[in-house]
Amino acid sequence: MRKRHLFTGMLLCSFSLSAATTYPVTISHAAGTTTLTKRPLRVVALGPHALDLLLSIGVQPVGYGEASTFLKTPAFGSPIRDIKYLGSRVTSSPTNVGDRFNPNLEILLSLKPDLIIGEDYAAQVYPQLSRIAPTLLFKGIDRNEWQKTLPLIAQALDREPTYSKVLNTYRSGVQTAKAQLADATRNKRVLVVWTAGGDARNTFTISDSRDWTGGLLNDLGFNVIDGDKKEAVVSVEGLAAINPDVVIVLAAGASTPARARADWNANPITRQLRASKAQQVYFFDYHLFRRIRGPIAAQLIERQMVKQIVR
Repeated sequence: MRKRHLFTGMLLCSFSLSAATTYPVTISHAAGTTTLTKRPLRVVALGPHALDLLLSIGVQPVGYGEASTFLKTPAFGSPIRDIKYLGSRVTSSPTNVGDRFNPNLEILLSLKPDLIIGEDYAAQVYPQLSRIAPTLLFKGIDRNEWQKTLPLIAQALDREPTYSKVLNTYRSGVQTAKAQLADATRNKRVLVVWTAGGDARNTFTISDSRDWTGGLLNDLGFNVIDGDKKEAVVSVEGLAAINPDVVIVLAAGASTPARARADWNANPITRQLRASKAQQVYFFDYHLFRRIRGPIAAQLIERQMVKQIVR
């Protein structure tokens, strides 16, 4: 059979999105190269990012590793039926294999997967994963990273025509939401930050236009403010120095949007910001906005933002 070799840096236009995959196919990814001899049928998703990408092209996983054990899921080896934000799209009741950093290898082995897909968070256990099944690890944090990754996954799973539909739907959704948000974002500087709350409630990390979250919001028409470096950390006083027109706060860790709002309103400095006085500070869940990072998450984010911001 003819062997095809794909590279993560290739431009999307170089893919033929109508032809069926010819196996064996070799795919380059963040941890090396992996050859698939046949179309995988039993796929494990290590993390919500991988799950979003698989679900978007119609692939149901047999196993799933959550972003963190902080997100309470059933014991290892049990079926997962309640997956945050993506659960309504999961029909396979995938087995809980642990988390994306260090999944349970024994449970993975028992699932007899044909393919394991995750992020480079699992790079330290890549050799062990590869001994269980062909494994693809990708980077997914930067802006539009999934648009480089998804065609490779679609190629591996013989789902290329589906990928082209996903991309078209994504682009259409961005344009629709951008038009709905236009009046609320026009001529306004928007700061996107996340905070873990608790003892860290006065510390904020900037999500700027270089990462997935800030990049998506930029595409939606927001004039996203960049930090002096990627994931720059600022204090409350730092927020006051920036004094943006709009603030989007993502509640991380043990915090929730409601708790983050309470912390914000309790602080005399944040209460005096231009955005606070104009009632243009919005609170969302970090998990949706920063951990999933795929076309389904983008659609859910667009809906939440239009609901909260458009008046």
